[in-house]
Amino acid sequence: MRRCWAAVLLTTALVGVGCGGNRSDTMRPPLADPPDPGPPPASHGLSASEVARIAPSTVRVFGISCGRAAEGSGFAIAHDIIVTNAHVLVGVDDPTIEVGSGLRTEADIVAFDAHNDLALLRVEGLRFEPLPLGTAGDGTTGGVFGWEQGPELEVTPFRVDRPVTVRIEAVGTDERVGRPSYLLAADIESGDSGAPLIDGTGTVVGIVYMSTTRDASVGYALRTAPVEDLLENGLGQPVTVPPCGVTTRSDGTAEDGS
Repeated sequence: MRRCWAAVLLTTALVGVGCGGNRSDTMRPPLADPPDPGPPPASHGLSASEVARIAPSTVRVFGISCGRAAEGSGFAIAHDIIVTNAHVLVGVDDPTIEVGSGLRTEADIVAFDAHNDLALLRVEGLRFEPLPLGTAGDGTTGGVFGWEQGPELEVTPFRVDRPVTVRIEAVGTDERVGRPSYLLAADIESGDSGAPLIDGTGTVVGIVYMSTTRDASVGYALRTAPVEDLLENGLGQPVTVPPCGVTTRSDGTAEDGS
């Protein structure tokens, strides 16, 4: 499969040590340059029944932008609201979601956060079971529930290395922003953008938005606090989606971050 379009070449600036997690902050080694979280886990650790329970709350997101297919993943944050990456929707006038049964239906973009690369889609006529949101500590493992370039859901093992802040351009602009993220050891593929990171408790602890071409097992995920904020404050606000032809750069710098 081709790599995630949001490939990134990273340089590193150390600005301190991030928040706690499964291992002590004092035991966390300095962030490498380029960042290297090590190999991903061999297994996501979720049972078949857990995967079967979570899968119906995840979707494939796609549309046409500049005459080409734009594809990503998403998950339910409310009974009729899907979360995905904002960059998946750039130039897309009529986004569509596909569920595991193969059913496709149109969706409306109801919130768009270029700073955090997040968007919300409202889906009429379907009722999803929302997935709970949480946070991840160093060493958290689980599965990336991504719809990688096709109708089949794939659950990919991940491990959170640490929280980082990625200095990157906001979606569809040249404004440089600091994006609270997690550095991941995971094999991220095209179509995983917007996929939830599900930990062993069935909780969404992050949202995939980027991989790096420097190493096949290095990825980045958004933290979940901006999702909660967008759901609370973004609905009902004017929605501006960058038009077809706008290029979103994906090179940035990763810093240790709390």
